Amino acid sequence: MPDPAGPAGRGMAGRGSPEPEHRRRHSPRAEHRARSGGKLGLRESSAMAIGGMIGGGIFSVLGLTIVLAGHLAFLCFALGGVIAGLTAHAYARLADQSGRSGGPFTYLRDAGHPRAGAWVAWLLIVGYVFALAVYAFTFGHYLANLLGLPATAARLASTAVLAAFVTVNLRGVVTSGLVEDVIVFAKLAILGGIATIGLGDFAGSRLAPLDNEGMLGVLLGAGVIFVAYEGFELLPYDYEDIERPRRTLPLALYLSVAAVAAIYMAVTVGSQMLVSDSLISSQKEVAFAVVGREALGTPGFWAATLAAVLATASAINATLFSTSRLVRDVGAAGELPRMVTREKAGLPAAAIAGLAAVGAAFALLPGITELVSFGSLTFLIVFALVNYLHARRTARSAVDRRLAYSGCGLCVAAAIGLVYYLAGHDPAALALVGVCAVAVVSARLAFERGRTATGDGPR
Repeated sequence: MPDPAGPAGRGMAGRGSPEPEHRRRHSPRAEHRARSGGKLGLRESSAMAIGGMIGGGIFSVLGLTIVLAGHLAFLCFALGGVIAGLTAHAYARLADQSGRSGGPFTYLRDAGHPRAGAWVAWLLIVGYVFALAVYAFTFGHYLANLLGLPATAARLASTAVLAAFVTVNLRGVVTSGLVEDVIVFAKLAILGGIATIGLGDFAGSRLAPLDNEGMLGVLLGAGVIFVAYEGFELLPYDYEDIERPRRTLPLALYLSVAAVAAIYMAVTVGSQMLVSDSLISSQKEVAFAVVGREALGTPGFWAATLAAVLATASAINATLFSTSRLVRDVGAAGELPRMVTREKAGLPAAAIAGLAAVGAAFALLPGITELVSFGSLTFLIVFALVNYLHARRTARSAVDRRLAYSGCGLCVAAAIGLVYYLAGHDPAALALVGVCAVAVVSARLAFERGRTATGDGPR
């Protein structure tokens, strides 16, 4: 394994930014594990990645996927899994070369492209804000549906859960590894149980004709719902807290992506065996609760809702924790305004509050399509760049390079498919995506101009 001091000249520290006095961990699980004097093994690392991806994914996008691809909805998750798997391989190779904790921001700076790294960091932060909004939106709607409350109550619940986790994070409370394991086990058990019941009643006629929405719907669906695979990419940020990372990190990434893809496909087909596509589509914001009721009656409805609430709450906490640390790291390199990197008692207080506030504003939108679409688009663009960087810098063979370019191409194709779908079916959502993209680009350019004017360059 490379000496941590050796590659320092490639990263943030080597470009003049101060090394932190303590390891800036990006996951509550890694932080808790370090406090207890240990490191993340394969089980903990895999659970962290699985928990990150299923933190709200299937509960948020099940109905939307079936709207887009019909009986072939499971193939959307299969294609998304292929893209995520190729990207996971790229992350593993880049992390191995870097030999330390980090992500695209670090890798691009290592490669001598600090400006590109800064743009990607901004894009990633925006993507995580939309992920927060997706999780909060899903939490609020499942809770309101459980209690029989109107949409206004769902929006209030979405805001309240974000506010609650702002308080938790500002107090420096770290979820224990045991609690995280229980949450991961509970949601997997509920998802697996309901999927098994549905698959036990498998009837091919329920999926006939198989291509009722056409194969184009599969590509479009894979792009729109790709945010369901967001989460695995956070694991390399805690590279230095993983036991034998050169071996454990790649295995954890591959195992977690494969497991999540299999779960998503099983849940999708199982759901379609239990409930008609039309009913799932009409209740897409709370689709899994409808499936749970059909599988096990009222207990199934409660179990499915519990899984969604636990998963999204856990995802909000983890995303708020990790993204606020990313903001702090990017700010330490001089690539964000100082006001958003202010700390309180060693915690990135301004980032925590700001991320939650913006996420809450987007969670108030009336539908989930806009949130899922912009979140998916940002991650597809970032993952395309990660695959391209792997192809150019860390591919070890011609086959490895072809896989990397394939991952990049699939990300680009899925992103184009997403935009194509929105243009034809939801121009309002596309307009919102466009406005957000223009706002991010304008803000970044204004920041660069202001920094140049004051002579306060990157560190």
